[in-house]
Amino acid sequence: MNASHQDQLLLLDLQDLDRRESSLRHRRDSHPAHATVRELAGRAEDLQRAAIAQTAVISDIGREITRIEDELAKVSERRARQQGRIEANQVPLRDISSMEHEIAQMDLRLRSLENDQLAAEERREAAEAARTAMRDEAAAIAADVEAAKASFAEDTAATDEELREVIARRRDLAASVPAGLLDEYEHARSRNGVLAVLEVRDGYGVGVAADLSPLELEQIRLTPDDRLYITEDTQQIVVRTLPGERA
Repeated sequence: MNASHQDQLLLLDLQDLDRRESSLRHRRDSHPAHATVRELAGRAEDLQRAAIAQTAVISDIGREITRIEDELAKVSERRARQQGRIEANQVPLRDISSMEHEIAQMDLRLRSLENDQLAAEERREAAEAARTAMRDEAAAIAADVEAAKASFAEDTAATDEELREVIARRRDLAASVPAGLLDEYEHARSRNGVLAVLEVRDGYGVGVAADLSPLELEQIRLTPDDRLYITEDTQQIVVRTLPGERA
């Protein structure tokens, strides 16, 4: 396609801004705060899962305690009833011995149930303490996350300001590039990233363009100045400049 030399020069400026934007974004994305927040988030998720599991354990123990309490009440009620019958002389003499034996067995059962109840309550207390510790640690992690975010915002304030300026300049510059030429640039950028445009200064490749073959450099030299040159293999745009034309 045809494009004036001045318009082609705009592509070099556009690429410079895209490179700067890419560099600034990389600086933001590689900030250590990101890794810190990810690590803290992982720990918070682990704590959340553990707290949920601990809540389930507490619920199970609660049901166990309720079952023990129900059985304690039933055994205590039967013991009191049987003991009351003996004291009220309501039991035939031939049955007193077997009933006293039953009461003794119920006493053993009551002591066993009371021990089970005490053990279960201790386990529930320990589980609740563990859950409280998890929640406290989660709260501390949340505070650490906020501190990391605040540190990130402070550290990247200047970067963000420059990034906003670069994006604004890039938007204004892109608006001044003819639509067809801008489309060619975006196509080249989709294939080559920030190396979409190569500069050939006074017949010699600058930077990565130094790898252009002598044959291609000759083809570039023979291409009219107002004709856009695109490399065949990589689909990169070549912009020709003169010494001192660009700082």
